[in-house]
Amino acid sequence: MDQQFIEKQVNLGECCITYFEKGVASGLSPILFIHGWGVLVEPYQGSLNILSERYHVIAPILPGLGQSTAPEIIQDYTDYARVLIDFLMALNLKKVHVIGHSEGGAIGMALAALMPSMVRSLTIADSTGIPLGSVPEVVAKRAIEMPAQMWQMKVEPVAEVFKNLLYNSFTNTQNLINMGFIGIDKDIRPLLPRIESPCLILWGKNDLLTPVSFAQEFYENIKDSQLIVVDEVYHEWVLFFPEKFASMILNFIDKIENVN
Repeated sequence: MDQQFIEKQVNLGECCITYFEKGVASGLSPILFIHGWGVLVEPYQGSLNILSERYHVIAPILPGLGQSTAPEIIQDYTDYARVLIDFLMALNLKKVHVIGHSEGGAIGMALAALMPSMVRSLTIADSTGIPLGSVPEVVAKRAIEMPAQMWQMKVEPVAEVFKNLLYNSFTNTQNLINMGFIGIDKDIRPLLPRIESPCLILWGKNDLLTPVSFAQEFYENIKDSQLIVVDEVYHEWVLFFPEKFASMILNFIDKIENVN
């Protein structure tokens, strides 16, 4: 990670969470950033650096990945969300702006549904949470989508993605597989009516893994939500266009915080 990020750990009893933080305590609600499947925090450095110029950013490594240990059983998005609720309580963070990409978005929705009093706002980008189909179907979509977005890719985040995937594949194999099946199979939609915070839904128009129809369904079922579809980008666009991603988030949460 960027040397200005501080790496820390917190022991929650049944697991230990590694996290990174950056940014000054400004009196504004801090940001909790939730990464997606297989990766850690490093591929998102571009957008996190921008966000941390205005907000205190806290980016945990999800349990069972990287050097974060997992509780004995994680079977659903809500299991991850409960760990993050304990994490926020351990850090004495009473209210945060939650941002999640891909599977991190579904975990963010679960957190907002389970503990609405803790969530000042919710931003999800190209989120899972609606079953994706069979494993062969998912692999086929990825096989099409990854080459299609090659022209948008940037060396640094791609290198971090591969490094993170390699590390987790060798050191957290079963947890990586379990998280993958949660993303493919589990359905977050029954929890959506329980989300009370303002919600920004950001989506790549060309996303094949989690198509825009998912975004539309989330928009229709989360009460106070707004949807922005970004043209010509795919599932991983938040890694390759950090300025665009961060600026849309800042515009959203600045209004909530009444920042001029």
